[in-house]
Amino acid sequence: MEEDLSVCVTYQSHSCFEVKDIDHTLLTDPFFGKENPYAPRYAGKPDIVLVTHEHFDHSGAEQFNAIVVAPPTLTGKFKKMIVMEHGETRLVEGVRVTMIGASHHQSKYPAGYVFELGGVRFAHLGDTYLDGVQSLENIDVLFIPIGGFFTMNIEEALDALDIINPDIAIPMHYDTFSQIKTDPQLFKQLAENAGHHVTVPSIGGTTTF
Repeated sequence: MEEDLSVCVTYQSHSCFEVKDIDHTLLTDPFFGKENPYAPRYAGKPDIVLVTHEHFDHSGAEQFNAIVVAPPTLTGKFKKMIVMEHGETRLVEGVRVTMIGASHHQSKYPAGYVFELGGVRFAHLGDTYLDGVQSLENIDVLFIPIGGFFTMNIEEALDALDIINPDIAIPMHYDTFSQIKTDPQLFKQLAENAGHHVTVPSIGGTTTF
C-alpha cells in the first residue's frame, strides 16, 4: 500500500521532469529531439503537460495526447489546452495546479507552477531570475534553475532557497547549452551548508517521495 502512495520523479534533462503517481503522469517543460542531445528517449504517456513559457526548449508538447497547461502566449498551439494566468488555480484531471509568476525578460509571459500529486506539493519555478521568486508555502519538492545567464545562477538560487525553504530542492536548467554550464554538486554542497536539502538526479534517474 505504501508503494502505491509514492510519487516518482524522473529527470528528463533541462527543465523537464516526469512526475508520476498511481493515477497520473505529469510532465513539465518537455524538450526532446535533436536540439537536446542530453534528453533520454522518452516513451511516457503523460496525462498533463505543464509549459512555463513559449521558448522551444520548454514547450515541445505537440507530440503528446495530453492536456497542456500553458500561459496566454501559447494560446491555440496545442489541441487540448488550458490557458492559465499568474495566480490562477485550476483542477486539471484531478490535479490541483496553480500558475505563479516568474522573471524572465526573454519571454512575454514567463510562469512557474505549484501542483500537488500523490500528497506531495511541488513547485517548478520555470525560467526565472531572483527578482521573480516569491514566498511559497509548504513546498515539499522545488525544481529550481541554477544555470545562470537565462535564469538565476547558483548564488542567486541559494537566496531563492532561503525565500521558499522547501523540504527538498532539485536543480534544473543547467549544462544543456554552453551559456548555462555549472556544477550542480557545488550547488548541493553550498545549499546543504546553509541548512537546505538538495537532491541531484542523473538524467533519466528517478527519485521516489
